[in-house]
Amino acid sequence: MKRKEQETRNRAAQPPRVLLPSAVSEKMPMRAGRAPVPLRGAKEARDAVTLVRLLRGTITPLRGDEVLALLEPHRPRLVPKPVNPLAAMLGQPQGRLLEALLRPTAPIILDVLLPRLRDHLIDRVVHNKGGAEDGLPGALEVATALRALVALLRGAGRGAVLSVVSAIEAAARADADRLVRGEAPAMGAEDDAAGATAGAMDSLAHALLRFEARRLMLETLGATIALRDVVYQSRRLTRHALRRAAEAMDGFGADRGIKALHASLATLASVDGLLVVAMRNLDDQEEHREEANAFVEPADRKAMNDCLSAAWRLSDTLFDLVGKAANGGDLDELLFEALLRQLRSLHQFCTDLDHAGRPPVLDTLERRLAERSRALAGIAGERLVGILLARPADPAKARRLLARGQSLAQLLYDMGQDGDELEALALRLVVARDALNHAAA
Repeated sequence: MKRKEQETRNRAAQPPRVLLPSAVSEKMPMRAGRAPVPLRGAKEARDAVTLVRLLRGTITPLRGDEVLALLEPHRPRLVPKPVNPLAAMLGQPQGRLLEALLRPTAPIILDVLLPRLRDHLIDRVVHNKGGAEDGLPGALEVATALRALVALLRGAGRGAVLSVVSAIEAAARADADRLVRGEAPAMGAEDDAAGATAGAMDSLAHALLRFEARRLMLETLGATIALRDVVYQSRRLTRHALRRAAEAMDGFGADRGIKALHASLATLASVDGLLVVAMRNLDDQEEHREEANAFVEPADRKAMNDCLSAAWRLSDTLFDLVGKAANGGDLDELLFEALLRQLRSLHQFCTDLDHAGRPPVLDTLERRLAERSRALAGIAGERLVGILLARPADPAKARRLLARGQSLAQLLYDMGQDGDELEALALRLVVARDALNHAAA
């Protein structure tokens, strides 16, 4: 009975448990704004590149000491400290010296360096973690070192290479599936460099550049089978991007509403991204030549032709609307400027797409854009003079046409059309401005 009463008093006297701040910080999940996770294997990457350079040179006892000193910080505790075996092998062939040096150092390379190089490359290529540390070698340089070490060990540690290849291949396939389906990136994903909505031209262009990095990495690692799959995914994504661009440009021709205009503007505003996509498509056509016939057109060529056809139709729509506005029609000034920006972007796309496989239709479209813009400038100048000479005068309409004429003059200048048409329009604009100022005074 006394023992039970004592236990009851002890339980009642125990204070409530309070988590210390350190314990709370360990148990609580990290907030979204936490510091980025450091890049794994940075030191091992530097040392591996140096190690390969040392092993490719002339093997001497002094070189052996350098190799052992380089690997000493990575030696596990249970691995005995290796002794330089080259001191007693003077005069031996280089192959035997290299084998003798690799024999005591192989456990460190296999158990420490190769797994850390694997993690390092996956962080940089798959998870897109930046390497802002000073002296950090490039990812391709690290991949070359990884492959060289596996070759020096006669295939031992090849699992590290296969792990990197598998991770790259899986990430490429997942990225292509997500972007083609138009899905948003996962929460916390770091692979969307543009930070843009999935399907936007800049986001697709950034994704294609990441595919280029993957292709170079797989070529460096000698993964031919995985490389073919990544190339296929890249071509698939390129065709999807061109189809999206064609849909956006055709959408404004079919429905001239604000939503369709915004989609067309967003596509052509990302003219640099569109150029990246088009260049990748033309490269694919050269690398994978497929013969066309009367019934089947190669998919890469068809995607490019469809996009250029949509650009041609869009230019017709734009010139129709801009021509009516330049002739005095009612059109919101912001909308007028938006239409001119699309014409400017189309012309820039045609002039900047410099490639050996450049389609001839681009030259035709470039000339057409310049010719029709010059014709619009003439119409705008004549209409402005007609409004100024009309009686009764309409100063408000004249000022509106003056502003539009100035925008058209800037369009001609941006297109490099600084010939007679631009000079004639500029002269009429100066005369019109002076007349309006004189009338207002």
